[in-house]
Amino acid sequence: MGTAVATLWGDGPALPMPHHRLLRHLQSLFRVEPGRPALWAGIRAAVATALPLCLSFLLTVPQAGWAGLTALLVTLADKGGSYRVRARVMGTVTVLGALVAMLAAPAGYTYWVDATLLLLGVTAANFARCYGDTAGSVGGQLAVIFVVSLGAPAASLREAVLRGAALLLGGLWAMTLSLLLWPLRPYRPARRAVARVYEGLAMAAEELRIATLEGATSEAWAAGLKRYAGIRPDIEQARGVLAATRRGRPDESRRGEHLLVLVELAEPMVALLSALAEAMQVVGRDPHLHATRERVARLCEAFAAMGLWVARALRQERNEGMREPPRLALRPRRRQPARMAAPPVRQSAEGPLSAHVATLLDRLRENAGVAHETASGLLFGDPVPARGRGKVGGPKQAPGASPWQPLRDNLHRDSVVLRHALRTGMVATAALGLTRALQVGDAHWVSLVVISILQPYAGSTEARVLQRTLGTLVGASLAALIATTVQTPPLMIGVISVLTAISVALLPLNFGAFQILLTPDYLLMATLSSGDWTVASQRSLGVLIAGTLALVGSWTLWPSPERRRFPDAAASALRADGKYLRQLATHRSGTEPAVNEERRLLDQALLEAESSFQRLMTEYRGPPGHLEPGMALLTYARRFALAVTALGTGRYEGRTTSVLPQQLAQRASDSLELLARALQERREPPPLPNLALPRTSDDPVLGALLERVPRQLGILHGAVARISEDPSLR
Repeated sequence: MGTAVATLWGDGPALPMPHHRLLRHLQSLFRVEPGRPALWAGIRAAVATALPLCLSFLLTVPQAGWAGLTALLVTLADKGGSYRVRARVMGTVTVLGALVAMLAAPAGYTYWVDATLLLLGVTAANFARCYGDTAGSVGGQLAVIFVVSLGAPAASLREAVLRGAALLLGGLWAMTLSLLLWPLRPYRPARRAVARVYEGLAMAAEELRIATLEGATSEAWAAGLKRYAGIRPDIEQARGVLAATRRGRPDESRRGEHLLVLVELAEPMVALLSALAEAMQVVGRDPHLHATRERVARLCEAFAAMGLWVARALRQERNEGMREPPRLALRPRRRQPARMAAPPVRQSAEGPLSAHVATLLDRLRENAGVAHETASGLLFGDPVPARGRGKVGGPKQAPGASPWQPLRDNLHRDSVVLRHALRTGMVATAALGLTRALQVGDAHWVSLVVISILQPYAGSTEARVLQRTLGTLVGASLAALIATTVQTPPLMIGVISVLTAISVALLPLNFGAFQILLTPDYLLMATLSSGDWTVASQRSLGVLIAGTLALVGSWTLWPSPERRRFPDAAASALRADGKYLRQLATHRSGTEPAVNEERRLLDQALLEAESSFQRLMTEYRGPPGHLEPGMALLTYARRFALAVTALGTGRYEGRTTSVLPQQLAQRASDSLELLARALQERREPPPLPNLALPRTSDDPVLGALLERVPRQLGILHGAVARISEDPSLR
């Protein structure tokens, strides 16, 4: 059936096919992400690294140079978020880094002791990933410190203690610089996180306005719908940052309450915008519904302006920390400065309008008003409005779990985390033995490169091998050029500072550029401490050995192809679709807390399935066309969720203009369960039951949306059937 399914029923565009895997890896190497360079982060990293190196040179204390290493690693461990979370992560790297360095310092003289500690230490550090990505990042930083310390054995216990003290001081200096010397405003990270959510809402509304007026094509609608999926991670991040900021604050200020209301308001507004998008795609260019399109476009324009205004209000800091609002701001709706005046959200009354669309517009208008009122209160110090408090539902809080539970959950042979930890420890140890047997200088450097290259998934490892190999070769050549022209420590420290600042600033845009510039940084620090100007050539040979070993280890040690995991992830997404459908059919409103929570779980399941498919594409070696059923399945699993949202969100305060029939909901939910079982059992799904229902409404938009549900289920059934026939995805 091929790409014909992608355009069946006119519901979506032909799905793009992936390129050859080597081309994909090369594209990832040169891809520049949207955004701006993190200039202040780069300058901060340079200052954190350079000051300990300067002190080491001025005080002629070589051990003080270790503080530069830990300062750089602790700075890189700072991934943002609330100050509480940042302090905990950076403090963990600082304290545990000093401890593991002291333990490893006297142990590098005997090969068998060295290799045993390397195997155990690297495996344990990588197994920390079972506690999440943040813990995995911390484990990676600790592994670097541990291996570097093993590679430079201490001559005495005093030297080992001095090394640990230097690492501790370097980490404390980096924490002081990041958390204290830069402005410490507890709610700034939360405000910025919530502002990103409202900027995303504004962009989605503007795209919807343009698509509505222009009568966009299927391809344009599909591209626009990605915007709604992209807002979900921003909402989850904002929730996490706000929760961490408010935790442990018994005297909660109004700011936390305002921000909580704004975060929870974003959830129903995403649902309403996606429901409007589905409705407008149904409307298309129908001349009889011109008034509907015009009214939706006007409201979207006002909503987009409102979202941008809320984002600007959240980024304003002139009133932060003030217990009382200024006198001129006692009535924020009447006395706002002109530059912060919010655009009005007006209700128009001309022309016939779909009752279903009218309900969606009413809901969106109401939520926009509450968001404006709440943001005004945050900016001018007014209390949280009563309407805002009524909107707060939020996700269900999971009961406290044992801290040992993640360890128990991953102590089995099929655990991706356990396999990755064992694989990394074994390959790093093998690299140590091979480089010593070949008498390659600085064998521990090769083990470090192996640790940085190996990823839990084969496709990611291949991409990282390419990035690290090219980055190190280019970076080593740059380091050799610098080392031959700059041979005095003060100038060397200056070059290291510049390279650190530029590399960290470019990290958000391109990992390859970050790697190319950070490699000479590490090499020059090693040169500065050892005085050996041949380090660069040795490291270039070492990275080639490390890349080869990493690929061999990834392909031979417990390989776990993503094609075996993708069907299970897709089945989970289909089941989440069914649960969401049942919730919408049994609740009065499509934005009640229980429905919002089910939609949140559905979005997470869809994102996990899409991530699994992305990993599958990086590993896949066969004809690209064989991946089309998987892409169709994911595309229409999300489109089905959007169609259901469009039907259920319009139910409001007893109005039944958008009733989702119970019979259709039950049959569709049962069909999704059958498809999920077929995916998990790797078999052909049974035929779908008859889902055609008589039209129960004269509303043209509502009737067309109801007809979409069985059509999209049919496309999902066809995708699952083709997956069962093709071994590429089984």
